[in-house]
Amino acid sequence: MIFFWSSGEPINNLLYAMKVDWKEVSTEMEEKKMMKIARFSRNLASRATELCYALIAVYILKRCLSMRNEGRLPFFPSYYPFSAMSSPIYELAFVGQAIGTIYFTTVYTAVDTFLAMLILHVCGQLSRLQDNLINLNSNTRQEFQNKLRYIIRRHDYLKRFVDTIEDQFNIMLLFQMLGCTLQLCIECFQGLKLMAGEGEKMPLIEMFFFAFYVFYVLLQLYLYCFVGEKLWTESNEVARAAYECNWYDLLPHEANSLILIIRRSRSPFRLTAGKFFTLNHELYSSVLKTSMGYLSVLRTTMMKDD
Repeated sequence: MIFFWSSGEPINNLLYAMKVDWKEVSTEMEEKKMMKIARFSRNLASRATELCYALIAVYILKRCLSMRNEGRLPFFPSYYPFSAMSSPIYELAFVGQAIGTIYFTTVYTAVDTFLAMLILHVCGQLSRLQDNLINLNSNTRQEFQNKLRYIIRRHDYLKRFVDTIEDQFNIMLLFQMLGCTLQLCIECFQGLKLMAGEGEKMPLIEMFFFAFYVFYVLLQLYLYCFVGEKLWTESNEVARAAYECNWYDLLPHEANSLILIIRRSRSPFRLTAGKFFTLNHELYSSVLKTSMGYLSVLRTTMMKDD
């Protein structure tokens, strides 16, 4: 059975399609593959959430240590239309902002890991499709045609799955990529400026938080590019699987049917950022180079001003 999209909510359709895919598992090998991907997705979500909580904990520690020398400081540097430094308003505002930050980062991380889970699920289904292609040979012509028809329909279904993900998340990914690039540039610039200006006076916790935050942004950026690269690779592997089946044992018109699958795989599935960039390892390297290029320009400008 292959799930066909209804006119309902796209995200609900994606989740229901995943449920249908799990019900279609018929062999132990397929179950092991899907369970491996499911465990990886769960561990990814857990580790990403733990990393966010650790980042918040370091920031709170940094803020509290700064108060020893500078007195009371708000949780985030900001201006308030009321007296926020008097008790108990200060304590309530500080705790409230800390709780709000935890909730925000949890939701923020959940969206990222949910997207990664969807893409990894598609990669698992593409792996199943490759196994079906390699074991395509059949004893009867009717059985072969049924298997080939199923593979083509399955490929169409996965393409619709990816297109739905693309439609729902590509704008978000565009702003995320631009935001990560800008954050890397600004944070590295501020860090270099702070270290150059204060030298040995810069607190160790400040340096640790700066390095931790940059690491977190790089890791978040790599998550998008990693799942995009894996989707592109697994989609390309479908053509290889079609070639690796025993096509030379098939009748000429049956072997020619595989050309359709190979031709379709020449246009692999892609995850893009606003339809402008394809998320892969090449884009990750490009973003790092661009960020460092902007940082070099800012650093040169700062040195000329001095």
